[in-house]
Amino acid sequence: MAQQTNDARWFDFRLDVAGAILALLLGLAMLPLRFVVSQVYIDTLPLVLVVASLLYLLGVRYSNGTGMPTLSPWLTRLLPTLVFAGMAAMVVVAVHQSRSPLFYYLAVWTGITLLVQVLFSDEQDYHVGLLLTEVVVFGAVVRLAGAYTAPGYVGIDIWSHVANYVHGIANENSLSPIASSKYYASPLFHLLVAVGSQLLDVSIRQALFLTVGIAMPLSTLLVYATADVLVEKRLAVFAAALFALSGNVIEWGIHLIPTSLGLVFFVAIVYALTRIMASNYGPRDYLLVVLFSVAIILTHQISSFVMLVFIGSGLIAKLLLSTGLLAPKLEGGLGGRVRESVNLSSLLVFDLGLLTFMWSLTPYQGSSFLETMFSYFGETLRTSAGFLNLASQGSAGGGGESAAAQPSTFEVAITYVNAMGLVLILLLTVIGSLYVLHRKRTSQTTIACIIAVLVMLVFIFGLPLFGIRTFVPGRWPSFLTAPAAVLAAIGVGYLASETPRAVVATVLVLFAVTYPPVTLLSSQGSLDSPPFDGVQTRYSYTESELAAVETINGTVNTSRQDQLSADHPYGTVFERAWGTHTEPIAIVNGTSPNGTLVYREYAQTGGAYFRSGQGRAHKPAVDRSQLCGGYGINYDNGQVSVCERGIGTARGN
Repeated sequence: MAQQTNDARWFDFRLDVAGAILALLLGLAMLPLRFVVSQVYIDTLPLVLVVASLLYLLGVRYSNGTGMPTLSPWLTRLLPTLVFAGMAAMVVVAVHQSRSPLFYYLAVWTGITLLVQVLFSDEQDYHVGLLLTEVVVFGAVVRLAGAYTAPGYVGIDIWSHVANYVHGIANENSLSPIASSKYYASPLFHLLVAVGSQLLDVSIRQALFLTVGIAMPLSTLLVYATADVLVEKRLAVFAAALFALSGNVIEWGIHLIPTSLGLVFFVAIVYALTRIMASNYGPRDYLLVVLFSVAIILTHQISSFVMLVFIGSGLIAKLLLSTGLLAPKLEGGLGGRVRESVNLSSLLVFDLGLLTFMWSLTPYQGSSFLETMFSYFGETLRTSAGFLNLASQGSAGGGGESAAAQPSTFEVAITYVNAMGLVLILLLTVIGSLYVLHRKRTSQTTIACIIAVLVMLVFIFGLPLFGIRTFVPGRWPSFLTAPAAVLAAIGVGYLASETPRAVVATVLVLFAVTYPPVTLLSSQGSLDSPPFDGVQTRYSYTESELAAVETINGTVNTSRQDQLSADHPYGTVFERAWGTHTEPIAIVNGTSPNGTLVYREYAQTGGAYFRSGQGRAHKPAVDRSQLCGGYGINYDNGQVSVCERGIGTARGN
C-alpha cells in the first residue's frame, strides 16, 4: 500500500509544465544551428518551440482566461454574405482568367474573412452547418479552380498516372499497361478514374475531377468529425478550416495523383480510429478501419506507411497510458468520459502483414518493391547519410555565374512564405500537445496524435537533416496536417480559456490574417499559376506548350532524337506522357552543350529549372538567343522552339 502511495506521488507532477520547460530549453539550444547552416525550418522551428512554450507557461501562470473574444452580432451575420460573395467572384475570375493575381487577391481576403468568422463569430449566431459549408466550398473553389482551368494536367506525376496509366487501362480494359509498374499491386486510383470515366460517360480528365477532385475538399468534413469527438464545435470547425486552407493539402487537390486519394483514406482512418479510441464503438467502427486500411494499401505505398505510423502511435499511446505516467486522474477530459484504452495490436499486425505481402509481390525496378526500398535505404546509409547533409536548394549551383549567384531577398522571402503555413500550424500544435499532457486531460486519442505528429516530423525534418530522403519527406506534410490540426484546435481552446483576453486576441488575429496568405500564395498552393512569376515554378502548361509536345513527338524528326533536352518540369511531360527520353538542359558559362533543345518562352521568366555545370538545378532567366545561338530552328510555334545543331533553316511552324 505504501509502495502504491509513493508511486502516485512520483507521478503526481505537472507533466505539461515539465514538457513546456523542456521544449523551451530545446528551442533555445537549437537556435545556434541557424549560424551553422542556412535552412528555413532550422531558422523557424526553434522559434516555434520557444514561443509556444512561453505562451503555454503564460497560461499556467495566470489561468484567468475569459473565453474566446467575439464579434458583434450584426458583424457576425454580415460575414457569411461577404464570404459567399468572395467565393462567387473567385469562380467568375477563374472562368475568365484562370487563377490570376486578381483571383489570389480575392482568395486571400475571402480566406481571412472565413477564418475570422470561424474564430470570432458571436456564440448565439454560430451556425456550424453554415460555417462547414463555407469551409468546404472555399476549399473546393481553390482546388478545382487550379486543376480544372489549367489546360491538360497540373503537376509532374499526374502525367504518368492519368495521361499514361489511366488512359491505357481504359483503352485495354485491363491492368496490363501498368504490369511492370509498382502500381500494379496498388491500382485503386487508376481503376477509380478509368471506371468513373466509363460509368459517367465523360473524358478521363473530367472523371478525375468528378471522383478524386471532389473527394479532396469533402475530406475536410472528416477532419471536423475527428475534432468534434474531442473539442467543442467552434474548435472543430477551426480544425477543418486549417486543413482546408493548408497549402500542403491544397497541393494534392490540384496535383491529383494516388497521394491525393491516399490522403482521403488516411483522414478517414484517423476519424474511425478516433471514434474507437475516444468513444463507445462497435464492430462497424472496426470494419470501417479495416476497409479504409485495405483501400489505402491498394492505392499508395507512402500513404500506407503513414497509416502504419498512426496506428502504431495509437498502440504506443495504449502502452504509455498503462504505465501510470499518463493515466487520467479524473473523468470528463477531452473526448468525454475517460474510458479504457484500446489495444490496436491486432489491427497493426493485420495491416503490417498485408503490406508486407503486397509489397513483396509489387514489381519495382527489376525486383520487388520491398527489396528495392531496403536496398535504397541501405545505399543511402552507406553513401550519403551524415549530419547536416541537406539536399541542395533550388538556388544552389555550380558552373557559371548564374548558378553560383546567391538568392535574392525576394527569393528568400518566398522560401519563408512556402514554409510559414506549416510553421504556424506547428505553433498551435505544440500548445495543444502540452495541454493534453496534463493527466486531467490526457486520452489515448490525443497521445496518439502527439506521437504521430512527432514521428512524422522525424520523417519530414529529422531524417533529411542526416541526408536520408528515402521516405520522400515532401509527401508527409499533408498527412501531418490532419492530426496537427486537431491538436492545434485544442491549443486554441487552451489559449482562450487560460490566457488573458489581450493575449489570445492578439495571437488569433495575427494567425487569422497571416495563415491564409502564406498558404494560398505558397508554391505548394499555387502549382498551376504561381502569383510570384520568376521565383515560383509553374507546373501547368499553356495550350501551345502542350500542342508542341504532341507535335514534337509525332512529326518533328531530329537527327539527335535520343538526346532531346528540355527544361524542368517541361521535359517530364515528354518522358511521362509520351515515353520520349528527355535530358535536362545544361547551361555552362551561359550556353548549353546539348545537341537538341526544346526551348520555352517561359524560360525568360526565371521560373524553369536548368542543370548547372556541376549537375545542380538552378533557375536562370534565359532567352532563346542565349540557348539557341548557333543552332538551327527545327520547330517554332511562338511559345516553344526546337533548336538543333546542324540545322541552318527553320522547317516551319
